[in-house]
Amino acid sequence: MTIEDLENLQAVLNDSIDSLKRYYTDISLDFPSLDGQYSADAAESLRSDPKVSQAILNITAASYQLLCTVRPPMMSIFDAATSYLITACLRVTEQINAVELLRDFGAQGLHVNDIALYAGMEPTKLARVFRLLATHHIFREVQPNVFANNRISSVFDSGKDARWLSTQPQAEKHKGTYGAAAFIDHAADECCKSACYLYETLSSPETSHNFKANQAALQTCFKTDKVLFAWLEEPFNQRRFERYGAAIRASSFWNDPKAIINGYDWGSLTANDLIVDVGGGHGMPSLMIARANAEVRIIIQDREAVTEQGKVFWREVFPKALDSGRVSFQAHEFFDKQPQRDVSVFVLRTVLHDWPDKNCVTILKHLRDAAGTKTKLLIGDWIIPLACSEGAEAPQILGALKVTVPSPLLANHGRANSIPYALDMAMQVILNGQERTLAHHADLAARGGWRISQVNPIEGSCFGYMVAEPV
Repeated sequence: MTIEDLENLQAVLNDSIDSLKRYYTDISLDFPSLDGQYSADAAESLRSDPKVSQAILNITAASYQLLCTVRPPMMSIFDAATSYLITACLRVTEQINAVELLRDFGAQGLHVNDIALYAGMEPTKLARVFRLLATHHIFREVQPNVFANNRISSVFDSGKDARWLSTQPQAEKHKGTYGAAAFIDHAADECCKSACYLYETLSSPETSHNFKANQAALQTCFKTDKVLFAWLEEPFNQRRFERYGAAIRASSFWNDPKAIINGYDWGSLTANDLIVDVGGGHGMPSLMIARANAEVRIIIQDREAVTEQGKVFWREVFPKALDSGRVSFQAHEFFDKQPQRDVSVFVLRTVLHDWPDKNCVTILKHLRDAAGTKTKLLIGDWIIPLACSEGAEAPQILGALKVTVPSPLLANHGRANSIPYALDMAMQVILNGQERTLAHHADLAARGGWRISQVNPIEGSCFGYMVAEPV
């Protein structure tokens, strides 16, 4: 990279910051402070504006690329090689309800001796956990050994009283929440631990070349031959199973959870139409649809144990929809024949990424067999761009984004779009699943009897909703 490239990176950074400043100034708002508490207020909501999200994307990409350019390579490698320690420290703070405890002490914070007394831990060791996170702008060290929440840490606040939580089973923490804390624990527990065995599964003759969902790194790590979901339902895994449902609810916050409202023309549906949320978990996407469309009927399908959890969640957040019968749960395994007919829209949100291609084709074929001529399939998943220009190989589908990235940024916006690539590896280590490019999505749909006719992308994100029609 030349000095001119550095100057170009700086120009992208400066131009994007100027744009961001202009958007916020025009409506007399300040950008949310890193040192404040997270709040879904107007300043935070503005980040979903297409122009603002694009500016943020460019700022993030340019900042990381500039960092990697100017630092000694060994420092970047060392950062990458030790990033698992951030994950481990995050899990500690989540498990001891640190965010909930610090909430009551506001900006002044709480001394680590008091945090340690609450958690039953050794204070000097715990201080080092918090200091590593504060160094990465998660929590703040406001005075020596005194820590407080900030905008990032407060995102995983359950809203419940820390003293009460310390006397309850951990599952109580996640009930009625949107699952941010549960997602942290899930990622830092079974995902992180399984990832440590990625090399072993890639190099083993027994597992390297197969894509079986029960022969991923998780099986090596936890010494089981069961697929993740069956393993989670084992009696000894009750804590993980109760937490997992809440963690999946949090996946709706990879983007604005209301993004699914723009993913399909829901307004075209009436009370005579039926939506089936296949593998819908606790039904977070359906919750958004049901709240925005007062008449539409929805059936949320999943494994029986999951549907029972889902009913509890809806009783807490939207009981009227259940009581009216407008929304219901149905125990169904999507590898079996689809029982519903006369369906207007089948929804598969972050379902296919769990599974290897062969399993996905089975799911898609069952839905195709149940589809009528006017049935639509809505696939919500990450649409992975390459790190280089895709050129003419990108499928020509209505709505598919043709992204122009300022030079010299990577074609996929680099670190600014790193989440789907991390999730891609998480899917590989726990289920042999994967995130897919648009070409891969289109091919998979075709093998299952569907044709993707339109893509409704989310601005500033690689996530998108793909509308498919039966072939």
